[in-house]
Amino acid sequence: MAGNRARFEEALNRGHSHSWDQKWQEAIQEFQIAIREIANEPAPYAGLGMAYLELNQLQDALENYKLAARFSRGDVIYLRQVADVQERLGQYGEAGKTYMAIGEIELNRRRLTEAMDNWNRAVRLEPDLLRAHQRLASIYERQGSVHNAIREYLAIARILNAQGESENALQACQLALKLDPRNAEVLTAIEQIRSGEKLAGESDSPTYQSSDSISEVAQHMAAALQEKEGSSNGKVTDAASPVQDARRLASEKLAEDLFGDGDLELNAQTLQLTTLISKALDFQTRNMTNEAISAYEEAMGLGLDNTAAHFNLGLLYQDKLRFEDAVREFELSVKDHDFRLASHFSLGECHRARGRIEKALEHFINVLKIVDLATVQHSQADRLIELYENLADSLMAQGERDQASAFANALVEFLSHKGWEDKAKDARGRLDAISDSGMMILGDMLTAGSEQVLESLYLSQEYARRGMYDTAVEETYRAIQLSNDYLPAHIQLGELLGKQGRRETAAQKFMTVADTYRNRGDVNGSIISYEKAVEMTPLDLPARGRLIDMLKQHGQIDRALDHYLAVGDAYYQLAQVDKARDTYQEALKLAPRGTEDQNWKVRFLRLAAEIDMQRFDWRRALTAYKELRVLDPNDERTAITLVDLYYKVGQPINAVGELDNYLKQLVRSGRGAKVVGILEDMVRQRPSDKNLIDRLSRLYLQQKRQADAIELLDKLGEAQLEANETQAAYRTIEKILALNPPNAASYRQLLAQLRP
Repeated sequence: MAGNRARFEEALNRGHSHSWDQKWQEAIQEFQIAIREIANEPAPYAGLGMAYLELNQLQDALENYKLAARFSRGDVIYLRQVADVQERLGQYGEAGKTYMAIGEIELNRRRLTEAMDNWNRAVRLEPDLLRAHQRLASIYERQGSVHNAIREYLAIARILNAQGESENALQACQLALKLDPRNAEVLTAIEQIRSGEKLAGESDSPTYQSSDSISEVAQHMAAALQEKEGSSNGKVTDAASPVQDARRLASEKLAEDLFGDGDLELNAQTLQLTTLISKALDFQTRNMTNEAISAYEEAMGLGLDNTAAHFNLGLLYQDKLRFEDAVREFELSVKDHDFRLASHFSLGECHRARGRIEKALEHFINVLKIVDLATVQHSQADRLIELYENLADSLMAQGERDQASAFANALVEFLSHKGWEDKAKDARGRLDAISDSGMMILGDMLTAGSEQVLESLYLSQEYARRGMYDTAVEETYRAIQLSNDYLPAHIQLGELLGKQGRRETAAQKFMTVADTYRNRGDVNGSIISYEKAVEMTPLDLPARGRLIDMLKQHGQIDRALDHYLAVGDAYYQLAQVDKARDTYQEALKLAPRGTEDQNWKVRFLRLAAEIDMQRFDWRRALTAYKELRVLDPNDERTAITLVDLYYKVGQPINAVGELDNYLKQLVRSGRGAKVVGILEDMVRQRPSDKNLIDRLSRLYLQQKRQADAIELLDKLGEAQLEANETQAAYRTIEKILALNPPNAASYRQLLAQLRP
């Protein structure tokens, strides 16, 4: 028998409240009540796990966290808690396997960094987890992290050799040797395996450090752009990686131009130019900066105009602190797509060196925008560009120089390491994972203080997913305290308030955020926030009106018309029918500007006409349905309603004419089978209408349904006699006699009585 969902939720919420107040025994009682109501939900088991953990009843905590993981079908949050308690109990082997499983889940989610973090922890706790070492070795090799890859291959070799798999152990060593043919550690391991010796382990026992798993993951996510290269042999270069890449490309292009154009006309000037470019490249390769500059300048004096050469010369000027000359060259090379990213970065560095922080920021933000655009879908590009424009305005605001400098430092640090493209993609994945409150950009990760803000937002989301809304709200407040101007934190707070049922408070928060976005010039951000506000309080019509005005002003007509529908519906629910109809009429003025396939005019006309029908305002409804008939000629309901309205306003001739037109349309379109049913329905509604009966009886005769035709005419005759329409009844009986009815004598007798 299914439990009571309401009692389950109440007990669960009481349990969370007791947990927040650290009343662990009371919390345990409430969670157990929740489980008695519904036993297959993870949340109460997770609550019990936390309570038992706080009471240091580790075995009970472990059992409940395992049940939470089971009923959530392997939710990573609960698996992390399982692994954490296993560590505390000293079950290192089991904890290692759990972290291994978490890593596999993260890999399936394409969150490679999180997967590697879990595999590394797994092998620290259980050094003989072969699968984890294999995963890590493969990934480190693809990333070009040679030292780490070799370490993992040697660990694989140690495990296999200990299991008596010496040949496979040698193969692992060979894979490591391909990465570094002169590596002494690998060569020694090969010699030991071949001589039958035991390979030394990295350590005698695993080292571990217990910590809160949610917090650890949050820190990883928030620090995506601050990570260093894992290899101890890693070396920070003297220029940002995209600049290095562009410098190599520039030299390659110049070399191709120098030696690859067989059609080049050979003359004295060409030979001199070729010689100078060759010298410039040679001097640059040998770090003879002054000589390289002279060669480039002389070549350009002879007419060389090549973006690759301008870029290289700009770098040389920058090396000699000739920043104004460097800016001139980079402003030429930035026009070339191949050198756009590196030129913007170098321009930022040069302007910053000259103290022009606003100009530097303009170029640095262009760099980050170019990088970020490569990580998002095409449909997200416009919004991303808007967010970077807003970031630029924020960083360039008066009194924000320290923040701007911190941003520039963070960007330079980010781009100063190899593999920055992969890190950008990884960071995008992390941002998307916590961007329920609105799209986020890489700039959020580089703004001073954002790491802690994002960590709190992530934790807040995790608590919310576990139904701990009070705790989630507290964590979101912490994010707002760290960065009061960071609007996604305020949006997340509004969403949490809504989930708590505090919808009016949430709507007020969203309205405030919307006004702030509007003041910042972020139209889309403002619109999105207004929409969240009216979603919380659908009957707040003034707020929806402001939203409609903003949507119309910025050309978002379809969204505006959607909200007109909502406003009209709200008025209707409030029994303010006149205002609902006025809303639909106002929307009709805007409808022609909407997307054609949305059929806005038809939709609003129909809504207004339905109100007219309900109020028995037949003439106004008739006007609307005549237009609807033109706009939607194939809609049967419209056609039949229009006929009915003609009758209601006393225009039977127009009604029959409209009916004939529609019936002909059905026949022409191959839907003639519907004609009989339509006519029969109309005759049932108006059994004394001779025009309708005439059409239906003729149709019956065409279908050889003579008896049905006679019965129909007979009923008409009776109705006419009852209405003292003697002449009309006489003509109807004549029609019946013309059909040779079985009781013709009776009809002739009746006809004789009626004859004048």
